[in-house]
Amino acid sequence: MRAQVLEAGEGPVLLLLSSMLVRARTYLPLIRRLSKHFRVLTVELPGCGRSARVRRPWTLSAHARWTARLVEQLRLGRVLLVGHSNSGGVALLVAARYGGYVDRLVLTDTIGARRERSIPRVVGARTVDAFLEWGLNLRAWWHIVYNALRHPRSFFHQVKVGSLAVLLRHAPKLQSPTLLAWGRRDHTMPLSCADRLRERMPRAQVYVGAGSHDWLITDSREFTRAVLAFATREEAVDVPLPSPQTGTWRLT
Repeated sequence: MRAQVLEAGEGPVLLLLSSMLVRARTYLPLIRRLSKHFRVLTVELPGCGRSARVRRPWTLSAHARWTARLVEQLRLGRVLLVGHSNSGGVALLVAARYGGYVDRLVLTDTIGARRERSIPRVVGARTVDAFLEWGLNLRAWWHIVYNALRHPRSFFHQVKVGSLAVLLRHAPKLQSPTLLAWGRRDHTMPLSCADRLRERMPRAQVYVGAGSHDWLITDSREFTRAVLAFATREEAVDVPLPSPQTGTWRLT
């Protein structure tokens, strides 16, 4: 399947999966910062953005299989894999099922661990976050419209998946060091989701940013500092990491 990939920077490979509800270009502020430290490949998965249309909406498992195949075909080796919101569910499954491709994993405000699951509840919460992130939505609202018009069945399928998915049973299978990077003011996937995932993950820690659901874009400087600290540290969970200005590390 043909896919749109934005590439920038040099260094260790960081594979960023854009959420299937937006586009890779939505992440440009973050890509610019990350590319100072990594070779960043930002992927629009099939069924979204300028990547190939699919006949029927893909499951998270299908996206995970495709992503693992992509890493293999591009000969990327073991990557630092970053997933956000819906694509965080894909990244989690890649690490759980195809862990040989993942050196470290960053899950950001990821779906699959919400205690209260319903489409109206999650869409309503996402509306609150949209008001909190008005600047981002003013710049990138058309990315969402583009996806809805070009991939309508996949788009609305992803709304359903993001609202109802349950991925907690896969969390204990993760062997890669994992950073759960969460926005303190996220209403769509509240901070309690990070706590539920952390309880089940053998090698995970939580970083709490000051922003909302898309804080990795709106607060790209803070997110980049957190990822860089996580990616370059020795694995010793009882040692605190360097603290970016506004966030909080939760020690295990």
